[in-house]
Amino acid sequence: MAIRYTGWSQVDPILSILIALLIVWTAWDIVRESLNILLEGLPRGIHLADVAQAMGGVEGVLGVHDLHIWSLGSSTHALSCHVLIEDLPPSASDRTLRQLNQVLCDRFHIRHTTVQFEHVCCAISESGCAIPVTAPHDHSHTHPHDH
Repeated sequence: MAIRYTGWSQVDPILSILIALLIVWTAWDIVRESLNILLEGLPRGIHLADVAQAMGGVEGVLGVHDLHIWSLGSSTHALSCHVLIEDLPPSASDRTLRQLNQVLCDRFHIRHTTVQFEHVCCAISESGCAIPVTAPHDHSHTHPHDH
């Protein structure tokens, strides 16, 4: 139509390029967020150090490592990690897990979590630990030395 009124044949390709650029510019955020979800990237606005620090603030948590956070959708995030805790019975560690999940939900809106607890190994000592944890022995050979 522009060619008809102006007689200038270059108007059509120029307008087509401008419209294509406008589409790309308006869709860029959607494309970027979709790629981040597909590539399981860290969700926008969440920092691993902040999450690890918040988790470390929960009573009974001694450390957090192998922390991974990714998006399942535009507003649904998932987390998996290893959490170092004192050597506790499962009934006591459940309280720690509930507190971790509450912090993750309230502060970071992360509702899908997989948390693997790792217990501090202890030995009978002055600290009062009553359950010794020992490494398995290799009985495949019998000469005396430490492994």
